Amino acid sequence: MAELRVVISSAESSWKPVTSDVPQGSVLGLVLFNFFINDLDEELECTLSKFADDTKLGGVVDTPEGCADIQHDLNRLECWAVMNLVKFNRNKCRVLHLGRNNPMHQYRLGAHLLGSSSVERDLGVLVDDRLASSVSWLPRRPMGSWDALRGVWPAGRGRFSSPFPLPS
Repeated sequence: MAELRVVISSAESSWKPVTSDVPQGSVLGLVLFNFFINDLDEELECTLSKFADDTKLGGVVDTPEGCADIQHDLNRLECWAVMNLVKFNRNKCRVLHLGRNNPMHQYRLGAHLLGSSSVERDLGVLVDDRLASSVSWLPRRPMGSWDALRGVWPAGRGRFSSPFPLPS
């Protein structure tokens, strides 16, 4: 089990075991967490999207090489997690296969085979495997919020797979 202490100038706290993840509701916790995972996307072939503690990996799978790129990046993410003493919450890791001609490749995160899902929630929007979406919340400023969501999901009829690894 990892231990943690606080050091300010020359004052040090005693070592305490780390028993949980990023504290919920803590602004500083999210800032520190984002600083910690800043190098998560180094040397990845596919697109990695990070928002707070939510991480998505996606890529085009119109060739066997595209599927291999996603799997290779998942392997890199697993190595990163091992090197940084972090575990992905494998129960929350799923694959959303998008596109009509998607080969529905099976992906692994470490030894864990990732299950697939036909619908996922992203920033309050439910997106299904046909790229239909429905809003599950109403923002105070709808246009401003929708502007922020532009580009989150690919447009068009491309084949796209998105495994959703989430650090815990």
